[in-house]
Amino acid sequence: MVLAEVSVQVDSLGNYKRFVYLTVGKGRTAVVWRQMRARLPQNLVLNPLGDNLGDRPPVIQVSPVTGYPWVVWPKNFGNIKLLVSATWEGTGKKWTEPSLIAPGAPLVYDDLDPSLAIDGSGTLYLVWSRAEQTAKVYFSTMIQGRWTPALLISEATVDGRAPSIVLSGKTAIISYQTPAGPVTRNYQAASLVQSAASLMDNPIPPLFGPPPGGDNPSGGGGGGGGHAGIYRE
Repeated sequence: MVLAEVSVQVDSLGNYKRFVYLTVGKGRTAVVWRQMRARLPQNLVLNPLGDNLGDRPPVIQVSPVTGYPWVVWPKNFGNIKLLVSATWEGTGKKWTEPSLIAPGAPLVYDDLDPSLAIDGSGTLYLVWSRAEQTAKVYFSTMIQGRWTPALLISEATVDGRAPSIVLSGKTAIISYQTPAGPVTRNYQAASLVQSAASLMDNPIPPLFGPPPGGDNPSGGGGGGGGHAGIYRE
């Protein structure tokens, strides 16, 4: 998590070198989204008016394949926070327009606390919490330029918040908080991605065998999605 001006540094030809974030202030007075260097070209700065719009802080990870940063943050839409993502577009030498993670989600519940990981092949692993009547944790990945529908990770009847995801070899480790304490679940990373891909309208052909011990996807709450049933405690 960063509290930052998010921008990139380029060479004399406009080619990407690295991403930069700057922080001003702390706590409630912190500047999260704002252009802090007045002479910086606009195409290098991501979401410079986000503070004025009420956007929340971003999470940032760099793809080992492209070398470019991926940024995910809760963007404010009429006082409801929905997750969006953006990345540096090397050919156009600019940031991509923010893309909704769950475009079909109704403007009812806030999507908060994103956590992002990227594996060696460039696959994105995103978890977040949705502040429904019973808060839930969801997972999504990107398939052929589209975010998959939200895949329910936490139990539907137990409050789940503040998730995190880390990758360890072929395992995706997802942790989150419940009223009874923290929960950690270890997923086969390939099976988790495949389960999310199966929720798409036109899923890609299976790249791996069927998830061992997996449940058939079933409807999740608050915007939809199946439930991930492939894990080992």
